[in-house]
Amino acid sequence: MSYQLKRQAGLTLVELMVATTLSLVLLAGVLLVFTANKATYQMQNGLGTLQENGRYAMRQIAADLQLAGFGGCLSPRLDPRVVILANSPPTYLANFTTGEFFDGRNDETATHTYGGRAMYNGPDYDADGTDGDNGTDSIEIRGPLRSDVRFVTGEILTTSTVDVIGTGSGFATDEYLMIADCAGADIFRATSVAESGGETQIGHAATSNSQAGLSRRYGADSVVMEFATHTYFIGDTGRTNSYNQPITALYRFDGTNSQELVDGVEDLQIQFALDTDGNGVVDNYQDPGGVTDWSEVMAVRVSLLLNSVEGASATEAPFTFFPNGTGQVTPASGDLRLRQEFTALVSVRNSVL
Repeated sequence: MSYQLKRQAGLTLVELMVATTLSLVLLAGVLLVFTANKATYQMQNGLGTLQENGRYAMRQIAADLQLAGFGGCLSPRLDPRVVILANSPPTYLANFTTGEFFDGRNDETATHTYGGRAMYNGPDYDADGTDGDNGTDSIEIRGPLRSDVRFVTGEILTTSTVDVIGTGSGFATDEYLMIADCAGADIFRATSVAESGGETQIGHAATSNSQAGLSRRYGADSVVMEFATHTYFIGDTGRTNSYNQPITALYRFDGTNSQELVDGVEDLQIQFALDTDGNGVVDNYQDPGGVTDWSEVMAVRVSLLLNSVEGASATEAPFTFFPNGTGQVTPASGDLRLRQEFTALVSVRNSVL
């Protein structure tokens, strides 16, 4: 007896439901893997952004701190040996001669601007868990921060141009320059800068200085450097992330313009390590507002709070109270940015050597 197999003409409802269920299970698995990979990518990208931005920001500030007050072999505390020849010099030039290589603002809440950019005065995450001390710090650093330090070509007479070895030094007309040796220094305003024959010739005419000549002759071991000031502070960029949250950044003010260095920097806190009795040992730490004698500063503790700019966590990620806290604070609802504190204690070489 033989049976004739019939060709299947369709699917039953049960078969369709089973196939649909299996497809949904497989699709759910694919979506789960995709979602997990996306969350992992966002987390890793956020952590990478934090690390890169934090290292760069700290490196910029630390590099300037290590140059603060540099005057060649001239001791920074021998202020009678420094002569300011520039006409109408800014206050910081006179302060520099007495060892004041810094200035700053502590937890600034009022509107204060640098080069048209206002300091950010958002919440401050102190160790007590309160926002009572809103505001961020700023630090002003003084020294040869923007150009090379160059040796002179030979003995410099009082009325001759200041000739230094090499070209491309970065020196420019109208800048404040300092020529120094172990006996003292002159701070003058450059009235001309010319390059020829592998040398740079710097003029110091009376049009921008109290006299046409230097205060004395300088030997062949003298150095010339630009005297500049940099102020680091936190400002609002005016931009927002994809969650419409404001983006803040670390800025550097050079006396004229403010330059954005790195975004995602939310807070800057500064403490100065002071040697109050002159024995070369740090006695205490003070905020910028508590320093009365800037020549006592031996080191600077810099603390930065950075965020990942964009949301990188599935939930609000708690972080340690800033700076140097031990408790935890939870961000506002919907704030999915990661945060990390970066702290460095930078020795002021020209105060400790």
